[in-house]
Amino acid sequence: MSGSTIILAGAVLYVAILAVISVYASRNIHDSADFVVAGRRLPLWLCVFTIFATWFGSGTLIGAAGAAYGGGLMAVLANPFGSALCLLLTGFFYVRFLRRMQLLTLPDLFRQRYGQTAEVLCAICVIPAYVGWVASIFVAFGTVLHTVAGVDMVTAICVGAAITVAYTFAGGMWAVSLTDFLQALIIIAGLFVLFPLVLGDIGGWQGLIEAAPAGHFNLVPEPTLFGWSMFFQGLLVIGLGNIASQDLLQRAFASRDENVAQWSMYIATVLYLTVAMIPVLVGIAGSVLMPGIADPETILPAMGKAYLHPVAMALFVGALFAALMSSADGGLLAPASIFGRNLFRILRKNLSEQRVLWAMRWSILAFGICGLLIALYFQNVYQLMVKSFSILMVGLYVPMTAAIYWKRANGPGAVASIVVGMLTWLGLERLNTRPDIHLPAELIAAGVGLQALVAVTWLTARWVAPLPASDVDGNILEYRERLGLLGLRARGRIG
Repeated sequence: MSGSTIILAGAVLYVAILAVISVYASRNIHDSADFVVAGRRLPLWLCVFTIFATWFGSGTLIGAAGAAYGGGLMAVLANPFGSALCLLLTGFFYVRFLRRMQLLTLPDLFRQRYGQTAEVLCAICVIPAYVGWVASIFVAFGTVLHTVAGVDMVTAICVGAAITVAYTFAGGMWAVSLTDFLQALIIIAGLFVLFPLVLGDIGGWQGLIEAAPAGHFNLVPEPTLFGWSMFFQGLLVIGLGNIASQDLLQRAFASRDENVAQWSMYIATVLYLTVAMIPVLVGIAGSVLMPGIADPETILPAMGKAYLHPVAMALFVGALFAALMSSADGGLLAPASIFGRNLFRILRKNLSEQRVLWAMRWSILAFGICGLLIALYFQNVYQLMVKSFSILMVGLYVPMTAAIYWKRANGPGAVASIVVGMLTWLGLERLNTRPDIHLPAELIAAGVGLQALVAVTWLTARWVAPLPASDVDGNILEYRERLGLLGLRARGRIG
């Protein structure tokens, strides 16, 4: 039996296991809360692994490995370093209060604090970001299958899209969480099989550091204002922007309680940064062991094919598929949840739970098709991922944070922040297409959005009062115990 046949057989077995899990999970889906946040019943162990598996996807395995191949650590500031920072900050500053609100989606927060206009704008920002991200994952899936098994790129992308849409459609968050647990274990096993072989061939840690191209292990920017501004943009575009991501917050909303939400973020931070550095280091090693490769984003599957026995490679390909699907399912569920919960319910009044549930399911199919079409025409994983989530940084991060930490923030201020931040970013991105201009567009746009929030809130405060924070039942919440202090309850001192 050839190596490609073994790999394909392993992939088929893996897909069959996903199908069984999805059918099992679908039996627990009774309403939209079950579908979107698993009935808010996820225990700590499941919450940790679904966060890790969702975060550990194409941007890490394919995009970051390829970026590290060409540019070293400075090329992967956004992911994994920014992604790990995002998990840490989300656990410390956000999830306790958001879990207390019993939200289903991020636009729910905007509706409860700022009104329906802000809710709709938030939804309009989030949905295209996730369609772009899902497209990047479909591209990565195609890259892996094409590299290791010789499958036609277009066919491989279509296969990955079909599989992911099918099991997410069936089981929602329950299927996503259960499959994420399995996928996380496979990811970790696959990477820990490959990395020692690569490291041994290059002469250990010292050999890797000495043989790597000059500057590949440098994490300090050039000592200029421009150098440091681009450094912080690379770190914060995901480090802050992804805090306003539906797929991440959806796992906090699905957790059993506030403590599970908080601790799952902290544990996932350590687990993610530890495991995510392996593709980065393999990418750097690949620049020495396989110099001049045509497409750097194929370096990880190419290294696996070169160093692993066909049986071990089948496991490794399973790890690659697991990482990609575990991100794609969350990326599909997030916009579908928002469409059904925050847009469809506005367009169609007095809907039953079953109709909302089916609207979410059919949205998964629609967004999957949109992501597939984008994937077929845009095939740079890392850039597509980063630009998709720039939308969250410039449009949503500022008003989301103000909703929790500034009681006076009101609806007009939030709307102004979203609109001004987005328009500023689009204008700066257009300027950056000129070869003589390189501006930190996301940082500038977020700063302008903050100014708009403060100025418009102040100007309209006399006519538009801020809405209080409340839970899903309309109970007003006090602004206290918002920080994740590792279980230390400073009741009355935090507020």
